[in-house]
Amino acid sequence: MKRFSIDFSTTMACVYRGEFEGYGGFLRPIMELERVEVAQLVGIDEIIVALRGNTQRFLDNAPASNVLLWGARGCGKSSSMRAILCEFLRCEDTLLRVVELPKPSLAILPHLVDFLREQPYKFVIMCDDLCFGRGDESYKALKSILDGGFEVQASNVVFYATSNMRHLLLEEYAQDTMHLNDMQDEIISLSDRFGISMGFYTLGSGEYVALIARYLGIESSVLDPTLRQKALNYATQKGSKNPRIAKEFVKLYRNGLVL
Repeated sequence: MKRFSIDFSTTMACVYRGEFEGYGGFLRPIMELERVEVAQLVGIDEIIVALRGNTQRFLDNAPASNVLLWGARGCGKSSSMRAILCEFLRCEDTLLRVVELPKPSLAILPHLVDFLREQPYKFVIMCDDLCFGRGDESYKALKSILDGGFEVQASNVVFYATSNMRHLLLEEYAQDTMHLNDMQDEIISLSDRFGISMGFYTLGSGEYVALIARYLGIESSVLDPTLRQKALNYATQKGSKNPRIAKEFVKLYRNGLVL
């Protein structure tokens, strides 16, 4: 397919740009990867080990799983996934390639996999903020890939996703009819097809303060008590203690905007 025309010998990662006002969708090379270091991630050591191990098994042609990282907003789901994938992409002569597929373009997933299975590389298809609401049947394209069918699944493709929902299901689904319950069960069963499904949670106060100190390049034990309290107050104001909020607090502090 012309829309999937791309040279993976020189392209390590790309993103699918969907159709827009008559323009066909296509794969666009990502020229500069967002750098996320594993050392910046706090309190998710088990998740990092699982992600790194699964990706290595995939590259070693050993059985590997599709991955779903779910949980509270801003807790590092996307950052941890990008950190591990970039870690492997930086390895010399790696066969890993990453294709970012936005959720609105899921319908093209079977065609994309058809294209990728013919390539001499190993592909992680990554999808951020995956969830499904009432009347949304785009999950069927994903289910056909995760489930398999009469055709053998592509051995050089795995699917990595993040979601705020453990079961990929928005709460707007009603519970009052058998039909809707059946639909809900079908979509919930989709999350069961991810061999690795791991949750992210908001940080405790100690972990949050330790992350603030790490972003500032100091030990948490020497963090000024007044600044510590301001950081906790900011988290209370924002309604959560998570890495995204910690990073925003440090940005404000460095810009002299923390009062």
